[in-house]
Order: sequence, then structure tokens, then C-alpha cells
Amino acid sequence: MSGVLLPRCPALALVLLGLVWPAGPREIAAQIDDSPADTVAAEYLRGFQAAAWEGLAQRLHPDALAYLRIAIDIQVDADTTGWALANLGGAGDRAEYEARSDARVFADVMRWTRDNAQGLLSSLVSREAQLIGLVMEGEDSAHAVYRVRTIAYGAEPAVQVATLLRTPRGWKVREAAELRTLHTALRAVPVPRR
Repeated sequence: MSGVLLPRCPALALVLLGLVWPAGPREIAAQIDDSPADTVAAEYLRGFQAAAWEGLAQRLHPDALAYLRIAIDIQVDADTTGWALANLGGAGDRAEYEARSDARVFADVMRWTRDNAQGLLSSLVSREAQLIGLVMEGEDSAHAVYRVRTIAYGAEPAVQVATLLRTPRGWKVREAAELRTLHTALRAVPVPRR
């Protein structure tokens, strides 16, 4: 015997193992974040500028991630060549793609976009965003007001609003202009034909 005492009950052994085993990426992603809504909003804005896709995915509400995945699903479903599945979906086959979380699909497609369609990201990355304030709507909803200055000649600053909702895992961005723009742009990525 190695000196480790194991309980006779297999269920208790699994519980104890779960307490001492280090958390994997999926478990870490599911941890509760107690950051205030304004911090989450500011990190959401920085996520685009830094192209920190996994971190940005952690700031998005599950509904927002599902909304963005619909844009990829549309491309994958319409493409008969498999190009969209391999490139936008980042998967070798449909089963692999379906098994991926919405957050993983989002991060994969954003990396592909960064490497292959920089013009698509330029309006989201080549800009400065500054959080102006937060308007609470009850205890579980907030609206982050922010100013966006696009880094382009003659561009005027614009004020945008992002809606955040409190979830069991913390505050998450549910809706924002960037997400609607990205959804539309991803649906329009030209898929090569054979």
C-alpha cells in the first residue's frame, strides 16, 4: 500500500478526489466571478482591443455566445464543401463541432478571423473604447455607456450602450453593438466554392 487511505465507498472516494484534484479549463471557466458590472463591461471592451478571445468569451452572456454561434451555424449548414466547418468552425467533422461549447466556437472563429479576415475585425479592434458610466436597472440588469473612437481619419466618436445581466456565474454582457456587427459580418464571410 502507498500509505494513502481510500474510503470504502466509491462515491465518497470520487468526492474526495474532486476536492483535491486541480480544476481543468472547463471547471475554471465555470467558476463564479464576483466582479462588479462596470469591471465586466470595461474588460469586455478591452477584450476586443487586446484580441483576448477566451477572456472575452468569459465576459459574454450564454445567450450572446449562442447568438454569435448561430452565425457560424448558418455558414456551416449552408456550405457543402466543408470549408466553413474546418475554418470558421475549427473542427474536423460535424460531431466535433457540435461537441464544442459556444465559448470555444467563438474563440476559434475570432482567431481565424484575426489571421484570415483582418478587415472584418478592424472596426472592432482598431479603436479606443472608454467606459463612461453604468446605469442599473434593478439588481440583475445594467447598461454600460461607453464612448468609441475609431482610429480612422475623420471618424467621429460615438456613444454606445451594452446591456449586462447578472447570471449565477456573475455579470455577463448580453447585448452590444459589437456583437450585432460581428454576427452580421460572420454570416457574410465568403465561403469558397469548389
